[in-house]
This record gives sequence, structure tokens and C-alpha cells, in this order.
Amino acid sequence: MALLSLFFNKLSIPLSKRKTVGPSCVLEYLGIVLDIVNMQARLPQDKVKRITDFITLILSKKSCTRKGLEQLLGHLNFATRVILPGRSFVSYLYKLMSSVKESFYHVNLNKECKADLYMWLSFLKNWNGINFFYEKTLTKAADMMLYTDASSLIGFGGYYQHKWFCDRWPDNLPCKADFAASLAFLELYPIVVAAVLWGKEWCGKRIHFYCDNLATVHIIAKGRSKETNIMKLMRKLTMCAATYNFAVYSDNLPGKSNVIADALSRLQMNKFRLLAPLAEAIATPCPQLSNILWTAQ
Repeated sequence: MALLSLFFNKLSIPLSKRKTVGPSCVLEYLGIVLDIVNMQARLPQDKVKRITDFITLILSKKSCTRKGLEQLLGHLNFATRVILPGRSFVSYLYKLMSSVKESFYHVNLNKECKADLYMWLSFLKNWNGINFFYEKTLTKAADMMLYTDASSLIGFGGYYQHKWFCDRWPDNLPCKADFAASLAFLELYPIVVAAVLWGKEWCGKRIHFYCDNLATVHIIAKGRSKETNIMKLMRKLTMCAATYNFAVYSDNLPGKSNVIADALSRLQMNKFRLLAPLAEAIATPCPQLSNILWTAQ
């Protein structure tokens, strides 16, 4: 730092004393506090409040100008430097913004747009502004003893370090009458259940799930879907990831390689006990459907 300061002084290049700091284990960079002692990235509370106030203002309107959306996206993009799971929930706003050319043109704020914004608002109002640094490498779900699966006609199940859940599909499950059209929804459902039940134990991890449904893999990769009910699952998964500070990735894997969760999803308890003899005696209760499908409060 001394050599750099001397070098800039000789070149008559001014340095801002307020922005010239270090070496230090805690410093603010581009508005974000980086703490390598506690391995944290922190967003100052005044900036969090500014973002929540702006979202609240936008939500009170039926439409806003392209310029207004640009300002909102600026705030949200700043937040996603710390809240990485939220990155997939700015893409729809970009799509809306690009639907008009001039900054003074108005854009209708539809239900999907407002659902995304309500999700952001719900998270930010309860967030302390702190996220822990993520691990550099991906962790395969199987390496954590984490498995999930869904059987289209029977039920769903999940297993994590000797804890487990399984259940039949709820009678009021959306699109239950057409399972063939809802395979991605069904495959994603137990992943969200696992995140709700055990996500608090995954802090800092980049978790790589394997699914036997390719559509589910693409949805997790993009963070979005055209299907309304799948988006309710994705918003819940994103809320869990942001709240508990983990990230979700996915890849395709044939179902025959996922034998423990496959047995649970088919409610084949004798087979499950043979495959997982150390599993806990009693299942972890599954959350209600209303706690798995995210809805604006």
C-alpha cells in the first residue's frame, strides 16, 4: 500500500482517503462489506431498506415506466451480489423491461411479475443482510447422503443422513389429474420438501442434485418455468436457499441409480429398510402442501 501510494503521488494521481484502506480482513467493496474472518458478505441495512422501500412502491402500482423497472433492476442486481439464489428472479423483469423501447413507456405489472417481487420483499424484510461465503466446489447430494425421488402414481420421498420422509401425493395436489404433464413438478416437489426440512443444515454449500427428469434439470438450471405451479415450487426453493444460504444445481441421472429414495417414493418400506439399515425408526413429518407451494403473503 505504501509503494502504491508513493507511485500515485509521483504521477500526481489523487487517491480518495475514504476508499483507500487495507490491508484489512474486513473492508467495503462496491457497497458490500467483505469479512474474511467470519467468511461473510454483508449488505448494509440502509441499502436493504432502500431496496424494500422501492419494491413496495412498485408493488403499489398496476404499471410502471421502463425507467422505473431499470431502477428496480439496478437495486436487485446489487442485492444479488450477496443473495446469489435471487439471480434467476430478475430475468422476468428484464423480459418485461425489454417489451418497450422508450424510457417513458409504461409496462403492465402482471401476476408473475408481482409474485417475484413479493418473494423478494418477503425475504428482504426478514433478512439480517448477512450471507456466508459459498464453498468453492460443488457437493454432490449423494456425497451428503441426500437423495430425493418421486413416483408419479404413488408418492414421494427423501433421505438425508439417516433421516427420511415419504408420503402419498396430497389429494389437492395441482394438476394431479394429468401426471404425464406434471413430471417436472412431481420431481421437484421432494427436493423442495428436503430444503424446507433440512436446508438449515446446508449453509454455504453448492449442492448438486441428480434427477431422472430432464425438464426438472433445466428448470433448476434456469430457476424459472412457464408453469405457474412449478414457479410456486421454485420460489419456495429459492426462499429456502436464500434464507439458509445454499445454492442448488442439478444434472440428469437414471432413476435406477437412486434406489433408496426410489423405494421411499413407492412406499416400499421393507426394501427401504434393507437399503438403509441405519435409517431412523420414525420418519420426519412432511410439511403441508400449503408450506411447500410459495404464495404471496
